Amino acid sequence: MKGKKALYIALVIAGVCLAAAALILREARVPDSVGGALMGSGSGLAAMGLAQLLTLRAERKDPVQARKKEIEVHDERNVAIRRRAKALAGDVLQWAVMAAAWVSIGFGAPLWVTLAAVVVFVLKSVLEVYLVVRYQREM
Repeated sequence: MKGKKALYIALVIAGVCLAAAALILREARVPDSVGGALMGSGSGLAAMGLAQLLTLRAERKDPVQARKKEIEVHDERNVAIRRRAKALAGDVLQWAVMAAAWVSIGFGAPLWVTLAAVVVFVLKSVLEVYLVVRYQREM
């Protein structure tokens, strides 16, 4: 637990430093895209670290509830539900990428945009077939 706490504190500190760097570099006339990336990354890291620290604190205050949550996370039914949801989300995203390719054709976008979407679609399909074959051998 102490190792996790130190990591999350480091994330908060790193996030605050990145956000501060964005504010300092703003005065140095650095492009807004760099400052925005630094501020966004810093804010995200700080918020993530702070949220995890608060979660650790809540678990420390109520160990019974923490144990109950741990059991729930590793429950076979919940694991199956999460995996099914991820699979469906992947399918939806795959077809959304193809829809984006068709839309890019309709709007006359550069060819590389359409080809990139098609490549993502094909790579996801190939990865899916590979994983099905691999899991059939393992199980």
